[in-house]
Amino acid sequence: MNPQELTLEAPEEDHDHGHHASEPHESPLSMTFPLVALAIPSVLIGLVGTPFANYFEAFIHPPGEVETVLEGAEAFDWSEFLLMAGSSVAIATAGIVLAVLMYRTKVINPAAIAEKIKPLYNFSLNKWYIDDIYEVVFVQGSRKLAKQVLEVDIRIVDGLVNLAGFVTLITGEGLKYLENGRAQFYALIVFGAVLGLVLLSGVT
Repeated sequence: MNPQELTLEAPEEDHDHGHHASEPHESPLSMTFPLVALAIPSVLIGLVGTPFANYFEAFIHPPGEVETVLEGAEAFDWSEFLLMAGSSVAIATAGIVLAVLMYRTKVINPAAIAEKIKPLYNFSLNKWYIDDIYEVVFVQGSRKLAKQVLEVDIRIVDGLVNLAGFVTLITGEGLKYLENGRAQFYALIVFGAVLGLVLLSGVT
């Protein structure tokens, strides 16, 4: 691993929103067509599992459970279904109507609304600062953690390995002068060791 690999600082990102268009505009066809292709089955998929004539649920259940499924459909709570479905459709319709009034017919001035709810507008404009939080916590945090791990690897792990190699080198260099193949020299070493042990035992 190159020790200088993590020393380069990441380039500063341009957080200026000046490159955004001043007015909302439609995406190009390369993006619009896939969205439409996904939107059509997304709308129709809601028909699967409807509380009436639910052939799909009867199809995926074993034949012995079809009657149980039909009994459950008969006991379906229409009030809950209409409340949930009605609220979701109402919210979607309100969003479509507001978008038309703001950007198509220009009846409502979105700039005036944005000025009144400036903090919320800034949060929305900056995508709720999710990208900035991700940059600080994950990108910069992981880089700092990687730098610390690299320091430990270089100073401690590599240091211990290099120290072991240095000790082995010095020991080998010292021992090669003692291993000369002469029996008289080996006997002298043994005599010196025994003499040292005798003197040590006499002193203690």
